[in-house]
Amino acid sequence: MTPTADPLPPTATPRPRAIVVEPDRFSPEAIAVLDEVADVELRPVAPADLPAAFAEHDVVWMRLAHRIGADELGREPRCRVLATPVTGLDHIDLDLCAAHGIEVVSLRGEVEFLRTVRATAEHTLALLLGLLRRLPAATRATAAGEWDRDRFPGHEIQGATVGVVGVGRLGTIVAGYLRALGAHVLGCDPRADFPHDAVDERTDLDDLLARSDVVTLHVSYSDATRHLIGATELARMRPHAVLVNTSRGGLVDEAALLHALATDALGGAALDVLDGEPAITPDHPVLRAAATDDRLLVTPHLGGNTAESFRRTEVFLAHRVVDALRRAAPVPSAPGPGPRP
Repeated sequence: MTPTADPLPPTATPRPRAIVVEPDRFSPEAIAVLDEVADVELRPVAPADLPAAFAEHDVVWMRLAHRIGADELGREPRCRVLATPVTGLDHIDLDLCAAHGIEVVSLRGEVEFLRTVRATAEHTLALLLGLLRRLPAATRATAAGEWDRDRFPGHEIQGATVGVVGVGRLGTIVAGYLRALGAHVLGCDPRADFPHDAVDERTDLDDLLARSDVVTLHVSYSDATRHLIGATELARMRPHAVLVNTSRGGLVDEAALLHALATDALGGAALDVLDGEPAITPDHPVLRAAATDDRLLVTPHLGGNTAESFRRTEVFLAHRVVDALRRAAPVPSAPGPGPRP
């Protein structure tokens, strides 16, 4: 009788590979979650090297430093999951990702979780207060040795009429902050079912623009909302009114905005976002104008940029990435070699 050969040992399922291409201050807790199912690499990746990252890894994790299209994905990406801890996805070609079988995991639609993340709402308030109280100009003057309070008369939020355009999660939070400070808050939203009790009055965009001392934008960016605030809309605003945008740069026609400021048709603007970012260079027209016009306050998309926000969102999204990997294919759950430095 021929002896029976010992059965071959089962072939181990290779662990997926994940890369975080914007690793600065990436949460160690999120790394620990990912490392349960994947080998995690933290390494800055230049735009030209993104095709290799997508070809060599099952998970690519990015923030907002890159735009993802055909050139970045390459011809045959291995990637199964693209993770980005933001709500706006205009920096990613979603149709192309779907065609390649790549699931985009983001914070879009995560309403319950996002109610706990308030960094952008707080930054909206900071920008508005900085603009109304002329803080950047006053700070520069005192740093130069001047002490002249009469140069910097400001305005208060209390008693002002503030128009919130987009009364979703962020708009609702911002409206609550403003009402607590004594503002009368108008709200408009493309959705008829937005939370009506979040504002003092519901109205349409034209009426909101005409009546508001402050207009703050919190709508999603899409082809339908591109240049939502253009020359016509700016002309409806009161000459002393100010505009705040912490949503997406493409919502505002920047050329029209600069013209309104140059002709004193607008009192000021505070922007955390610019059209075309992240490819913003020193010769950008808005940056050039901000260098000499104290009515224009610009920050480099700092809205969600807090230690607390990064940690909370990255840990939350890491669990979503693990779920996505397990949907895509069986994933071993044995501990890996540990977080990468």
